[in-house]
Amino acid sequence: MNKSKLTRRKFIKGATAAAIAAPVVLRHQGEVQASPEEDRIIKAAKKLKPTPLNGMIWSLYYRNMKRLEGEFRGKAGYGVGKIQDISVFQIPQRALAEAVSRSNKFDFFHLDSNMIPSLASAGLLEPLDDYMAAAGFKLDMLGNFGSFMKYKGKTYGIPTDGNVHNHFMRKDLLENPDEQKRFADKHGKPLAMPVTWEDNQQIAEFFHRPDDKIWGSGSLRNRANGVTWWYMYFHSAGGFPFDDDMNPSIDNKYGMYAMDTYLNLKKASPPEAPGWGTPQMIPQHMNGHIASSQYWDGLISALEGPKSKTQGKWRYGLIPGSTFSGKLVHRSISSPLAALMINRHSPRKHQAALFAMYLATLKNSTEIVSHRTFTFHDPWHTEHFKSPTIIKAYTKEGMQSIKDSLLVTTPPIYLTGHREFQDVLGKNISEAYVGQLKAKDVLSKTEKAWTKLIRQIGKKKLKSELAGYKAAFPSIDKPS
Repeated sequence: MNKSKLTRRKFIKGATAAAIAAPVVLRHQGEVQASPEEDRIIKAAKKLKPTPLNGMIWSLYYRNMKRLEGEFRGKAGYGVGKIQDISVFQIPQRALAEAVSRSNKFDFFHLDSNMIPSLASAGLLEPLDDYMAAAGFKLDMLGNFGSFMKYKGKTYGIPTDGNVHNHFMRKDLLENPDEQKRFADKHGKPLAMPVTWEDNQQIAEFFHRPDDKIWGSGSLRNRANGVTWWYMYFHSAGGFPFDDDMNPSIDNKYGMYAMDTYLNLKKASPPEAPGWGTPQMIPQHMNGHIASSQYWDGLISALEGPKSKTQGKWRYGLIPGSTFSGKLVHRSISSPLAALMINRHSPRKHQAALFAMYLATLKNSTEIVSHRTFTFHDPWHTEHFKSPTIIKAYTKEGMQSIKDSLLVTTPPIYLTGHREFQDVLGKNISEAYVGQLKAKDVLSKTEKAWTKLIRQIGKKKLKSELAGYKAAFPSIDKPS
């Protein structure tokens, strides 16, 4: 540039453009840089009385947060005092007990956000919108995901984890020319990533080779977690668990489709599947004994990690869908979806809310999600899908599969009584899977139990929550 022609006006205009562009450049070149987001939260925290916080959180989640907790303590003047280390699957029951006693012992809880309706209606949770507005903090969650943190229009959760199911397929099997020919000869179509649940069944059965220690499907079928797969089949077929008058609505063609799909996969699953959870199934994937599955997206980071024997051998894609309704519909599921929630009975609730926000800024959540050893937190922020460190952990294809599946994800039953509704359904489905209950009896038995639960909770109350439940469903059938 000719320096004699660089006017003050041109210089200011160029500098302003550079200042605007700089954060974008930095974001795409490496780590997310510090931003006013953290500064505003710290400024608000410094105005409050410094006091230690007590929380209920599983150590497998909290280990990712410890460095940031120390950083927050150093800047804000207070941090976490005591932590009760409890599994994320056990915390809902403990939190409900705290709601009954109106205890102020714990300032925050870290648990499944699908419990928000139950805990908020029980009077345990503090609405966070005013605290967020005062600190200039906004939740920037992908797609319709922000609805998972709300109850009757108010925000009650700050996410740390974007748990969602996506599809996993062994690339070395999928791309093998001999396997492609055998599959095409048998089914009259190319071997490819499954589009529908029927495609998924064919592929799982095709690669089910117990003599070679390869199971066709690695999707869970245990009582605690297997029910989430049933939801995906049911929702993609066009079903919804209740009618507008809050009567159970699963003993129908949609429910039966989901049952048939769920039970049919037994042909291609490990015989131990009813008793296997993630501690057993994740190593099966990592050690090369699984051909395909739908699983939580955190498995991607583990499979691409240094301890995996199948590193680089996987394809990741959108969750399969169903054409049962007459059109192709994809529906994933997010459960459990870990979030921080604040005890409204705590005298330290404002301090706790700011600490939760600090962990969920773009910069800090990126650090939590991209950790290469502690892999319990998965992408959820819109900008996570542009982060080089997160893309490195999950791969470019893996991130696209997560993004696509998040855009069509649903919650399980997002109403007061979530755990009770799901426990009944999970119990009956698991009994059918092991042959203790006839498949045709699962749905009618579940509906009868749900009808009793509805009466206990109150139909009027639950009807008032239906709009929020439906709002958490995606508005698209397939990502563009």
